[in-house]
Amino acid sequence: MTDRARSGSKSANLPTIGPREVQQATRSRWIYVRLGLLAGTMVLCFGSLATRAYVLQVQKRDLYRSLAEEQYLREVELPPYRGRIFDSIGTELAASANVDSVYIEPAKLRAEITTPERREQLATQLSQALHLERSEVVKRLATEKQFVFLKRRLLPDEAQRVRDLGVPGLRMTQEPKRYYPNRGLAGPVLGWAGVDATGLEGVELAYDRFLRGSRSSILGLQDARGRKVMVGGVGEVARDHGHDVYLTLDKFIQFRLEKALEEGVLAAHAKAGVAVALDPRNGDVVAMASVPSVNPNDPSGARERGVRNRAVTDPFEPGSTVKPFTIAAAIEAGVVRATDEWDCEGGSWRVGHNIIHDADPEGILTTSQVLARSSNIGTSKITRRLGKEKMFLMLRQMGFFAPSGIDLPGERAGQVRPVAEWGDVAFANISFGQGMTATPLQLAAAMAVFANGGTLYRPRILQKVVSPSGQVVLQSQPDGHRVISAHTASVMRQMLRAVMLKKGTGETLDILGYPVAGKTGTAQKVDPATRRYSPEHWASSFIGFAPVDDPRLLLLVMVDEPQDGHYGSAVAGPIFFKVMSAALPYLGVPPRPPRPGEVVGSAVAQQLAQQPTPVVPVALDPGQPPPPPLLPPRDNTSGERVPDFTGLGLGRALLLAQKAGLRLEISGSGHVVSQEPQPGSVRRGIVCQLRLAPTL
Repeated sequence: MTDRARSGSKSANLPTIGPREVQQATRSRWIYVRLGLLAGTMVLCFGSLATRAYVLQVQKRDLYRSLAEEQYLREVELPPYRGRIFDSIGTELAASANVDSVYIEPAKLRAEITTPERREQLATQLSQALHLERSEVVKRLATEKQFVFLKRRLLPDEAQRVRDLGVPGLRMTQEPKRYYPNRGLAGPVLGWAGVDATGLEGVELAYDRFLRGSRSSILGLQDARGRKVMVGGVGEVARDHGHDVYLTLDKFIQFRLEKALEEGVLAAHAKAGVAVALDPRNGDVVAMASVPSVNPNDPSGARERGVRNRAVTDPFEPGSTVKPFTIAAAIEAGVVRATDEWDCEGGSWRVGHNIIHDADPEGILTTSQVLARSSNIGTSKITRRLGKEKMFLMLRQMGFFAPSGIDLPGERAGQVRPVAEWGDVAFANISFGQGMTATPLQLAAAMAVFANGGTLYRPRILQKVVSPSGQVVLQSQPDGHRVISAHTASVMRQMLRAVMLKKGTGETLDILGYPVAGKTGTAQKVDPATRRYSPEHWASSFIGFAPVDDPRLLLLVMVDEPQDGHYGSAVAGPIFFKVMSAALPYLGVPPRPPRPGEVVGSAVAQQLAQQPTPVVPVALDPGQPPPPPLLPPRDNTSGERVPDFTGLGLGRALLLAQKAGLRLEISGSGHVVSQEPQPGSVRRGIVCQLRLAPTL
């Protein structure tokens, strides 16, 4: 058999593969390939994802967490808990209390209150409970924000009405609110704080850096649109307290001063009034009052009513109250003595084309009499001997024409034209307080120079700053420097004392037991329309200190544009008398009977004449107890019975206790509401306990 035949025979035994079978085999092979590729791709993808997840979740976890928090978490600031303000003896003048604020998370609220009718009803209820416009409530309920306050710092009844609604989506948090327990007392001085616990006026602004404390914060989410979402609501968050501020003010004297000033301005039908009380020994502001005033609990409209701390913001032409300083300049320079005589020209003296007038015609007066009788002509002649430059420099040296430096906002400096522009008439006018301006505080600080022996102190209202832990972080100290000699100051005290004696302009204002040194002032005001001095508008003032031999209190009173009279002795003087008569006994200053041969003012002389028994002068030795007061006691209770102190102020109570030989233990402030032992009971010791309560 041939090879071909063998080959053909073998092939004939093999299966035959057609085109269809080949196609199917090829298709199956590609399916397996594709499945393998898919599986490989999936393995690679899952591997890549796993690797990426490992990198993100493990290796770079902290980085991306930080980035996410930085993108979505934001600090939401909360107002701080503001520090308190006290007077010099620790009486609270301003404080903060936690009050409720109501807020909602609108999305959650809408999820809880699903029907439009219920939402409308809720809007009506909230507007009534919170005293808000209904449209405003509807707007806030419909907001897309995740968090919104409905109302902040609610009144107690408002908060209770919200709670009574019982709506789960309404949430409450507490925020500090500023309040002033004495209402309007020292309002223009204290100022007030805003809703964000930031000081806006007065002491609140001046010492805001101490009072405001540190702002607290909580974390809140921020969505893609930048809207804040609270994390679990606001809730209670610990806030850092601000520092407490202690002032030099005395609540008792502040109250007396405000009350007397308000009554005096009302009685004179005046435009406004201002008063300042200083401790002349160190420059401490004991009291500072302005009319119109303000209750800092509700300061709305204060600026529109002209409310401001006029003692530092309102320079005025002081008139005759400047005469002590211009005359003192001449005495300090050695060109004038208190006994020098001056021809006052019968009350009319021509200077250039103008005539200078005195209120009363005078002839020959000594320097002391020129001041006592407030002669414009005599003062002008005295300062002529001194010269313009020296007078200006002395006034500057005593604190005029520059801010006093007190830590209160808005202080202005008085003004005067440059010396080179002073003509003879201008020079004469400035010598008696016209053509220059000074603030009440500047004038008071300058007058204290005579009272304390020659030192000008920067007025201060801050006593100390105390941290929440009780640590004194700032202690204010008196800041003064000598500006005149002790001799000149002594001479001026004697001359200012003469103002209060017979024929002096202040003779009716002397105080029994407390000899006063002072000066009246009556200045014409410039009419803004005519730019000339008005015959109808006046600034009436009185400034003085007592007791003259050891001054403890200095007081300036200015009444602006009185309608019923305009002389300082008649308008401002009675306010001075009323306050000083109450303040000195309160300060523990014992009254002093007149010494043998001592001259007193007409008012004191009249009171002495009405004494039922003659006054026996007593010489005070350091080792002797103070004599009994000259003022008659409130009742005729004998020394064997306890007097009735009920209803008395502290000053009168002290006088009566001295008369009865009692020592007082006092609690509270204001007027006596109870005492132990009871009035009229037989004395069983020398101590009487009094409880006082405010009468504001």
